[in-house]
Amino acid sequence: MSSESSKSPSDAAGAANSEGPDTSTQPPTPKTIRWSECIELGYITDDKASAAGGAANNVDASNGGEAPESSSSCFKCGKSGATAKCAKCATVSYCSRDCQLADWKKGSGGGHKYCCAAYKRVGTAMVLTTAEDKCTARESVLTRIRFYACSYAVHKAHNLGKGFLFLQSPSTLAELSLPIPKLPNGTMMPGIRSVLLHYLTMGEFDQEVCRDDFEMTSVRKSLTKVVEEYDDKEEVAVLMRFRCGHVAVGVAPLVPDYGVCKSLGKEYFGEGMEGALQLNLDDV
Repeated sequence: MSSESSKSPSDAAGAANSEGPDTSTQPPTPKTIRWSECIELGYITDDKASAAGGAANNVDASNGGEAPESSSSCFKCGKSGATAKCAKCATVSYCSRDCQLADWKKGSGGGHKYCCAAYKRVGTAMVLTTAEDKCTARESVLTRIRFYACSYAVHKAHNLGKGFLFLQSPSTLAELSLPIPKLPNGTMMPGIRSVLLHYLTMGEFDQEVCRDDFEMTSVRKSLTKVVEEYDDKEEVAVLMRFRCGHVAVGVAPLVPDYGVCKSLGKEYFGEGMEGALQLNLDDV
């Protein structure tokens, strides 16, 4: 698991547009992602979480975990001291009504209208609190990368046999769930949001993943079950692990379909590719 290959979604998309099969007419799959188990391993303490996400938002414990009004920058122009919050998400702030109106439809990522629900889920503290919100966040991450992740999984499975897609990230699930790399306080996230993908067999899971992190044995039973039962011509088994300690096991439909994934996998990754695939979410 030490060798890596980095590919941005935009690079892959460019190759598909110029040479790959035309998938624009592919019908949407009727299947949905099925989650078997979700656990919290608690890799980071509340203090460390604040340093990563909350501190960037200047979260103040004496203020109930909320960021002080004066700590926010205008989500549109960046002016400090913004106090007028969006009425829908109650999370991002603006310095004026003009900036708020301008950002609603024409801001980053298609406008705050598109991003509002995601910011409401994470709040000013950048924490996903409900199982439903975490599920929505996981699926938003998979949806963004599935075209490349599914092709990678099918390509690797051709040589390794039945296994699962292991998705890891140095970011928290809350950070990855936002459509744009901007924190609720109006500042940009430090660094690049990325995910690292491996395709592993259960033997490799035992020898490499569990050896490095014994807590991962907690999901072995459910992972074994989904690997044994999923239809590799229609689906891919998925194990997700984020820096915040959130871990999930599930089965996702192949998008695009198996034949297209196989063709694209051979084109993108070739016969000799080994190791991991890194995808940078903000290159989309």
